[in-house]
Amino acid sequence: MRFILILSALLSAYGVAKDDSATFIYQNPISDGIDSKGLRDCQVIRDGDHWFLTGTAWPHWPRQETKGILNPGVPLYSSPDLKRWKFESIIVPRGEADVWHHRRFWAPEIQKIGGKYYALFNASNPDRGFPGQHTGYAVADSIRGPYTVVTKEKPLAKGNDLTFFEDDDGSVWAFWNRGREFGIGFAKIDLTNATLLTEPTTAILPGDVEMAFDKNGKPVMEADYDGRMKHKIAKHHAWDSIGIEGAYVIKRGDIYYLFYSSWTRGYEIGYATASAVTGPWTKAAHNPIYGSQSQAACKRAGLPYTASPENPFNQVGHNQVFTGPDGKPWLSCHGILKSKPDQPMLVIDPIPFLKDGTIPRFEPGYQERRIALSSIPVP
Repeated sequence: MRFILILSALLSAYGVAKDDSATFIYQNPISDGIDSKGLRDCQVIRDGDHWFLTGTAWPHWPRQETKGILNPGVPLYSSPDLKRWKFESIIVPRGEADVWHHRRFWAPEIQKIGGKYYALFNASNPDRGFPGQHTGYAVADSIRGPYTVVTKEKPLAKGNDLTFFEDDDGSVWAFWNRGREFGIGFAKIDLTNATLLTEPTTAILPGDVEMAFDKNGKPVMEADYDGRMKHKIAKHHAWDSIGIEGAYVIKRGDIYYLFYSSWTRGYEIGYATASAVTGPWTKAAHNPIYGSQSQAACKRAGLPYTASPENPFNQVGHNQVFTGPDGKPWLSCHGILKSKPDQPMLVIDPIPFLKDGTIPRFEPGYQERRIALSSIPVP
């Protein structure tokens, strides 16, 4: 009887109903316990008997920075079941006005490497000569901290969406994105000294695009569909032609996977593969594999809208990979509902790897999903 009670408690802790003890039940988007203003670029990581979550905290955009309120830094949440979250703390607070990491904390994530926890972030401070986004990170002995900023004096590199990947030989590689000409690139890194050991090299570039220029040779600009931004007028030929971002790298078997996102048609996810972390990287021919489209974004890009009308999202992307309740790879990202355009929320789903290593197209789980569990997750 005691064993049955303990088993029941464990199953309940992982979101498993007592009358369905071999199933994990969930429905996207997930917002319980997360900031009601939303969380972008959601990354989930399993550590011990809990899952932890970080992402871009509110305010997400300059237009939301009213009354002097700036992005606070890198937030941390915890959950025993992936569905009910508790705010832990800001593990890397926004720097003071005289340091480079003072504004616009974007797309943080946590990586466990060599027994230490690295909190990666991207920030700026145009008043101190750091406009745009720059990459940095902090380190701790526990996932909850305290964290010490390694790149306090200067950023690691210019760019955004920094991620780390530890290869089988113990070498660590930094991936990040930096404009159309560089795309998503990589370099080997010395984590202790925050030094790039190899020359930054492009892994993948955005899809083909034809730019429009005026008689003086300058790019022609147009207002965004909602009037909040301006874009260069161009003819887009692919789902990822406006730009790519949100790199995340894993290795499965002998294949290296580089996940990435694009906002060309809304927000969608694709991937590239390689036989070595240094490439060459080849985009999957059937990209994108996951995400959602916006009718307005498709119209602006001159591409057809092909999303399912039942899909309530118009953006789902910027993913990371974590160990799910069934012990298999899942993705975490943010999704934005058509009905709540300013409230990004957590979206999670298992990744359906096929036997040949390819990942087929699959949709966000916007209806209730039931995932069979082969065994109780081991902390």
